[in-house]
Amino acid sequence: MERNSYTQGLQIAFMGDPTEENQEFPFNDSSSAGFSNPNFSQGLQSHHDVRVFGFQQSSLDDRFSQLNLNDIENPTRIVGSDFGPAPIGLFPENSFNGRHVLRSLPSQNMVVDRSPNYSPSTFIEHNVFDFDTNTQRRTPPFERPYNLCDPMRSVNGLGSTMMRPSMHDHHHQPLHSPPPRQLPRENSSYYYIPPLTELKAGDICTVAKDRDRCLAFQKKLDNEVLTRGEIDMIFMEVKDHLHELMVHRFANYLIQKLFKAINNEQRTQLLLLLIRSHQRFFQVCTNLYGSRTIQKFIEIINIQEQKCILLSALKPIAITLAKDSNGHHIFEPCLKKFSSEETMHLMDGIIQHCVDIAINKSGCCALQQCLTHANDEVSGHFLVRIVANALFLSEDKYGNYVVQFVLQMGLPWVTSMIIGQLQGSFVSLCYSKYGSNVVEKCMKESEEQLSARVIIEILNDPDYLKVFGHDYGNFVIQSALWASKGHANLGIHNAIHCLIRKHYSFLQSSPFGRRILSAASKCRRST
Repeated sequence: MERNSYTQGLQIAFMGDPTEENQEFPFNDSSSAGFSNPNFSQGLQSHHDVRVFGFQQSSLDDRFSQLNLNDIENPTRIVGSDFGPAPIGLFPENSFNGRHVLRSLPSQNMVVDRSPNYSPSTFIEHNVFDFDTNTQRRTPPFERPYNLCDPMRSVNGLGSTMMRPSMHDHHHQPLHSPPPRQLPRENSSYYYIPPLTELKAGDICTVAKDRDRCLAFQKKLDNEVLTRGEIDMIFMEVKDHLHELMVHRFANYLIQKLFKAINNEQRTQLLLLLIRSHQRFFQVCTNLYGSRTIQKFIEIINIQEQKCILLSALKPIAITLAKDSNGHHIFEPCLKKFSSEETMHLMDGIIQHCVDIAINKSGCCALQQCLTHANDEVSGHFLVRIVANALFLSEDKYGNYVVQFVLQMGLPWVTSMIIGQLQGSFVSLCYSKYGSNVVEKCMKESEEQLSARVIIEILNDPDYLKVFGHDYGNFVIQSALWASKGHANLGIHNAIHCLIRKHYSFLQSSPFGRRILSAASKCRRST
């Protein structure tokens, strides 16, 4: 049969008999715009009906314009598409008994010829879906761009306009779910790194920024499988990008491993490159990953020249680093690794500005690290300045932690000096959110006589009852009960109980007073 043009006829996809596939249904020659067929009727009749793309008394463009793409109530679908109900004139009733495949709603089954002579050749027979990595779904063959044999493939000439069930019906599960993501195993090719001799300039820096390949590089450095020449090659590649790699979330670990694998001469060269730009060195120290890398460097360096290089670069920025959330962590390994003589110049600036550092969120932590690891001489300089400003620090949001830390050090002369500085202000500190913690610490960490001085000052105040009913002061009274009992100071302990019994009704009516009554009851039961 001679083939007509697309406007004269449309293809029919057959599956039952391969010899009848892709035959043409001719139009009526009486009209170039359309054709008529008395056997045509509306809708689909069964799964064994022929699917013929025909139109009655109208042009192809008119029928396409009448298609309702949003109608999903009728599950009937055109073959190989997700259009709405079939238009009038499509699919003649009982005109052919050929087999076909119907892709409709997920609840419907797909009919496929299972005969041994079956050989799929048309687009509608390929019911095996491919996995589309861009859309993360199974793509049916008639939605692929290369299926040019689909007569309903495109309405506007720009590609498939087929509506998918998932775009309207959210109650149905997708036909196919993407395969689960497989995590790469350690010995898989996912971690494969070509030999270093095959890498081009800049490839090592690119590999260092990839999580899995960087991990493979680290394992090679840990297992010492790289030759000295390969390590030198890595060193020569990364040294020009040192600051960039040290602050990278993955590459910083490779720099840490590399610093351990290279020799002392290369370490010295790397440190000189690191501090060459003071601004970039400061940016590395204040970065989360860069700070960790610097700490690792401090743990590894072992010769005097390298220590002097690093400490000389840290000294000008020591005060700023002490107040930084990432930079203050550098001081602890410095104090652990280096001697007091080596860190003396680093500590000088911090000692001079210890009060300003103590009232900073990160600075109070850095100051506690310095007090923990510094020798007696350096600690003495810190303590003198902290004691002199004890009242100011006790009322500060962060400074109170420094005063409490000093009291916990258990130095009697320091505790006595702090209580002397706070004497006369204990009642006002009881009303403070931060100062009340310092008052409690003074009673708990001091000796019996010093603790009694604090309690007596509070109880002898004319407005002591306000302390009992205050939201912060009630904790001080509870601590006074336990502290006087722990020190076996029965006189002070009994005096507190007498005041509690005297003002029982007041305390019972106050939510904070009831806490004191509960603490007093526990003290009596534990006697």
